[in-house]
Amino acid sequence: MALIGSDPRRLADLKRVEQGCLAMIGLAAGCELVLKELKMQAKAITVTVICILPCVAFMLAMVTTRLVPETPMFQGYNSSQIKAVCLMISTILLARSPASAIAVVKETGAEGAFTRLCVCASIVLDTCVVSLFAMNINFSKLIVDGTPLTFASLMQPFVKIALSGMVGYLQSYILLTLVLRPVKLPPVQKFFFRSVGTYLVGIGVFVFSDTLRGMDSYGRIDPLLCCVACGAFFTNGPPPKEEFVSTVDEALPWTNIPFFTLVGCVMSFKGLGSVLPLVFSLLGGRLIALMVGAWVGGWVAGLPSEHHHFRWMGFVTQAGVAIGLCKQISLEFPTWGKSVQELCVSCILVNLLVGPVCFKWVLQRVGEVTDTDVINVVAGPGLPVWPNTPKQVPTRTIGGSPKHPMQAEINVIELQE
Repeated sequence: MALIGSDPRRLADLKRVEQGCLAMIGLAAGCELVLKELKMQAKAITVTVICILPCVAFMLAMVTTRLVPETPMFQGYNSSQIKAVCLMISTILLARSPASAIAVVKETGAEGAFTRLCVCASIVLDTCVVSLFAMNINFSKLIVDGTPLTFASLMQPFVKIALSGMVGYLQSYILLTLVLRPVKLPPVQKFFFRSVGTYLVGIGVFVFSDTLRGMDSYGRIDPLLCCVACGAFFTNGPPPKEEFVSTVDEALPWTNIPFFTLVGCVMSFKGLGSVLPLVFSLLGGRLIALMVGAWVGGWVAGLPSEHHHFRWMGFVTQAGVAIGLCKQISLEFPTWGKSVQELCVSCILVNLLVGPVCFKWVLQRVGEVTDTDVINVVAGPGLPVWPNTPKQVPTRTIGGSPKHPMQAEINVIELQE
């Protein structure tokens, strides 16, 4: 609506706010990388990721290489910029949304091997995509600058990933020492102290990254990858991880509000009609590649054959991490990054709307949804008493069909006189 985006200087003033939000998104993504859960289906997850990632990347590369040069939004760019645009679009649209998948699982109460595979594979895929994104940013800069590929230039992305992991470990140590230390405060004040402290430390990682930009290429880091590594260190680390994970989960909605607002500020609907053929081609190509990759992965891993035809529906959703990568593109490449951001955000919003519906349907289709609600029954002086206690009747069928009964937990709440 151009309330903020009408003046680019206002967006520049809010740069640190955006970076803090990106840091929280990265921390939340890293917190979902629980190694104990991944080990339960290590083979199926590994094969699924190995099959889906190249299939989707190859399909997106074909679509972008064919259609991006003909799209009005990208006309006037030279061949090097077109190659970089195609590379970054293909990388961003590889991302998934573990947070959305987990939200659907919590909403439906789904539980089973199929559910765990979809959630854990999405987490691993997102981790791989963030690492791949850090590498492809380097390659895009080499392409745009026209620098020839050498052994040293090929090693830069791997050094960048290693340095980002070390900075992420240092970030986790700072958070553990300064932010998560025991404090005697009321719950609300403690939450405010820890969430703001985590937010400010995340901004500090981005400031540190900006400071290193003037150094040699080998000294640079990827701040988003640092935050993902920090979250992974915490969620697989010592006991304070529960406090950290709960702090990030509670603070994330408050950081999503300004983040998505600022993303909307740079969106322009004027030229959206000209890129619709490319948007729908990318969406269709991505779905086809997901179908092929998920089917092949399930077949190779020896998963139930009756799930092969709709397993792909668990990997459609995109959300925070993908949009965070879009935002980072616009910061890294001011010349053409905004155009890539607008195109990718359009695709991501469609996947954000369609993905959870597909995932919910497929969970019901495989029979791993437990339609269990909670009914609170109030009992007390002058009020009717429920004839059975929760221990005697933990659940009660309240409707549905014989094949898929709807059940509810009965909680008896006793009131005092």
